[in-house]
Amino acid sequence: MNYLTELLAFYKWLETHPLSPLLQAYWHLLMYTNNKAAIQAGDGLWYWPIRFKIANARVCAALALENRFQVARARAHLVRHGRLHYHPHGGNKAGEYELIPFDTELSTLWITRPESGKRTQVWTQPRTQSARTGAPLINPVNNKHASRLYSNQEDAPFMPQFNLLPQITEEEKAAIRAKYPGDDVAAFNAIWAAREEKQKGEKT
Repeated sequence: MNYLTELLAFYKWLETHPLSPLLQAYWHLLMYTNNKAAIQAGDGLWYWPIRFKIANARVCAALALENRFQVARARAHLVRHGRLHYHPHGGNKAGEYELIPFDTELSTLWITRPESGKRTQVWTQPRTQSARTGAPLINPVNNKHASRLYSNQEDAPFMPQFNLLPQITEEEKAAIRAKYPGDDVAAFNAIWAAREEKQKGEKT
């Protein structure tokens, strides 16, 4: 998954599906936890696992909730709003969360963890470089290395239903990058500005 794409889509979705501040904070906590659980496969690429765990105690501490029953009520709200699947386990074992991505182009695959040999189902995208965007998010705008490997929002799939910016051509992107050799952040900002200008032109 692409963290920034999901974040932008979430706020667009909130315009027609309002959630309480508590539920918004819960969703953000789950996104952060899912991202933090990213797995590096044998090919060196990072992937977001489809299922992940977070203890009720951690949720209570982060959201100032008093007990697991309040966690369950909040979780049920997100499930009803179509933003989450939850898979309970028996006894005192923690259940597994499964966020429902806004990016409908995502697909799934199974990878094997090099250190343990365990197979895990993860999210992936059709394009080869997209798996790198699943790496743990590290300040994608201010850090050049992170911007190149983790963000690449200018290359994100265009999803008009989420009111994202229109794409520009690969030739236009190449021309802009040529103006900023070795400065990925400046190139990123310039490409973003060009997409904003294109959007303005489409509205006139």
